[in-house]
Amino acid sequence: MTPPLTSVIAPDLPPEVLLRQIYLNVRDFAIFTVDTQGLINSWNLGAELIFGYAPQEIIGLNMDRLFTVDDQTEGEHQREMQQAAQWDRASDYRWHLRRDGSMFWADGVLTPIPGENGKPSGYLKILRDITERKLAQDEIRRLATIDVLTGLSNRAAFDTRRSEMVSLAERTGELLLLMMIDLDQFKEVNDVLGHHAGDLLLRMAAQRIRDSSRASDYVARLGGDEFGLMQLYAPSPASGGLLADKLLSELAKPFMIGEREVNISASIGIAVCPGDAVTSDNLLKRADQALYHAKNAGRNRYHYYTEALDEVAHRKNADHHELRHLITDKCCDLVYQPILNRSGHTVAMEALLRLPGYLGQQPVEYAIGLAGEMGLLPELGCWVARHAFAQLRHWRDAGLDGIHICINTCAKELQNAGYIVQLLAALAECGVEADDVEIELTERDAIELERNGSNIIEQLRAQGFMVALDDFGTGYSSLSYLRALPVNTIKLDKSFLLGVPDSGDADAVVKLVIQLAHDLRLNVVAEGVESAEQAAFLGDIGCGAFQGYLYTAAMPADAATAWLHEHAAA
Repeated sequence: MTPPLTSVIAPDLPPEVLLRQIYLNVRDFAIFTVDTQGLINSWNLGAELIFGYAPQEIIGLNMDRLFTVDDQTEGEHQREMQQAAQWDRASDYRWHLRRDGSMFWADGVLTPIPGENGKPSGYLKILRDITERKLAQDEIRRLATIDVLTGLSNRAAFDTRRSEMVSLAERTGELLLLMMIDLDQFKEVNDVLGHHAGDLLLRMAAQRIRDSSRASDYVARLGGDEFGLMQLYAPSPASGGLLADKLLSELAKPFMIGEREVNISASIGIAVCPGDAVTSDNLLKRADQALYHAKNAGRNRYHYYTEALDEVAHRKNADHHELRHLITDKCCDLVYQPILNRSGHTVAMEALLRLPGYLGQQPVEYAIGLAGEMGLLPELGCWVARHAFAQLRHWRDAGLDGIHICINTCAKELQNAGYIVQLLAALAECGVEADDVEIELTERDAIELERNGSNIIEQLRAQGFMVALDDFGTGYSSLSYLRALPVNTIKLDKSFLLGVPDSGDADAVVKLVIQLAHDLRLNVVAEGVESAEQAAFLGDIGCGAFQGYLYTAAMPADAATAWLHEHAAA
């Protein structure tokens, strides 16, 4: 038979004496006993070290003084004893007070001391100070719910709080406003000034949003340059518009990033619960729809959700399905618009995408944007390249030499890692050389690629492709970037020709741009030429090629072939 542990540790001491010595001298745990009224009647060394009371100071006093003022008011010490009496134990996981008034977080348990008739004669309390662990856990939880950059709540916390607020609004009938806020022009700031400046801008914008809202409003950064704001107990739906106006005004004020003054704007979408939606996800969807409409309407504005926006969303969803069908079933088409030199001979044909049905009635940029959203740009771009190159091969086989083919692309398509491989495969399939092809992209897209550190234009040039800046003059920082962009050609946007040749100012601007292009050894094509007077003026000041309705609109392949037989370069 195994002897009791107490007889092994101290065989000369009675067990109860040894246990009492251990109990009184434990340092890491506060151990004390109370009677059924909560009066303390024993107090160990650990309790003295943790709470700061010597035994003679605390014995005989009620243990409620060890609880915070709020817990004392709520009678938590009595509740603990009642729970321990009923269930044989009561957990204690809360703040406690030390003798000097400071607080610590305790993890402990209260158990009953058996008495006569099965009723407790008192209670034994054991607890320890876990403040450091608790604060560390709280910090981990806090970091999991905040956006480190701005100090606002993050997306996860926003989603949780949104569900809680929607439930409360639905239950009480109170008004909840949800606002989605997106910063306009933020990407340009990031591209021009760098990510450090972008981070500073986000922090300052977050502070302005926070300062413009009520203390009770819930503000979060949802990612990128998007913020969310929820206002519960809103006086009326109109209060959302008042707050949105205030936010737009504050965010439109200049930001100082170092010594640079930066100007941005914002777009805001507003949805109301329970009027617009009664579920958390639907409310967010409605606010997103309103935000999308605000951005498409010109930005720097807010928009409430309306049922009409559902029709827009349904239309866009239908457009997604239609475009996928058109691309999958190869139902797209190409038309061709000639580019002529000063002698009136066609030197190039620009291939332009055309779509049937409703999408064909929209600007082609809309379909390109949809394809980008759906991840179909590579497939669509491959189709355009193969058909354009095949048509050029057909013209070459018909003896129509001396022309090249122009195809359009965009920054998003060029960022596809397989873009050049795809082009080279199409060239090989059609028996066309890279120097027969000119890749057109807008100056805005070219500048975006340059600022993002992409060298895709250099790669295209290295493979032998020509590269042209399309719609030149409609972007920003055009002239300063001409030297940096490794392009062959600039295509003057038709807006340059407004007033030409009868406006002195317009004439001077066009002359300046063409002279600059010549100094940089760039070819110049004028787009949108509509009169013989414009063509003559442009030719006289050195413009090398022309494109526009003066000559012809874009034509199907058969008509383009006939045109080439009549106007091809000698």
